[in-house]
Amino acid sequence: MLFQKHDAGSFGDDVRHIGILEKDGHEEPYLFVDTPAGLLTCVQMGTIEFHGWGARIEDVEKADRLVFDLDPDEGLDFKDVVSAAFHVQDTLAQMGLITFPMVTGGKGVHVIAPLTPSAEWPRVKDFAHRFAMALAQAEPDRFTAALAKAKRTGKIFIDYLRNQRGATAVMPYSARSREFAPIAVPLSWEELRDIDKASHWHMGDADEMLKRAASRDLAHWGRADQILPDL
Repeated sequence: MLFQKHDAGSFGDDVRHIGILEKDGHEEPYLFVDTPAGLLTCVQMGTIEFHGWGARIEDVEKADRLVFDLDPDEGLDFKDVVSAAFHVQDTLAQMGLITFPMVTGGKGVHVIAPLTPSAEWPRVKDFAHRFAMALAQAEPDRFTAALAKAKRTGKIFIDYLRNQRGATAVMPYSARSREFAPIAVPLSWEELRDIDKASHWHMGDADEMLKRAASRDLAHWGRADQILPDL
């Protein structure tokens, strides 16, 4: 499967690009779209999944969200992931952060805290890392922040690495490159209680997705005026 961030000159005018400095100091053109025509162009070029940098093009060095990807070990039930997501929601709420859940279309749940862009990537990554470590230390039988898969047996991995410069996370309503083309779907916390699996919806549910996107329950999904707290 091809993974592409940079413009190779083949996407046309509807797929735009922004120059971003790489670690070695040279600039690369990163792709972005801001119109339906841009999305369709990407699909026509074979794009299945859309993953986004966690910042806005106005200032790519300041995060506009925190994303904690709760990735369960194979032996865990999805109810364990849902319970873990509510625990993360409650813990972040105690710090003053409003969060929103999204099933990924894979195995897990993203707990997303929108941010007013102010903190730059080193501080955001440090916060996410320390938060994940604190959860893992408080409940070591339930959570792990260890990257090694051998240390994740029977646990939920708190993937905090979405919150670093250059990392991406799957975007809402993106299809996934998996059997039956499941979709990453935003939902309310109340809805999450009754979802049976992270791949509950798929591409065949397009009409339902349109209705959901226009629904009152999701009208303010992913929006909150808040900044990164101290930890």
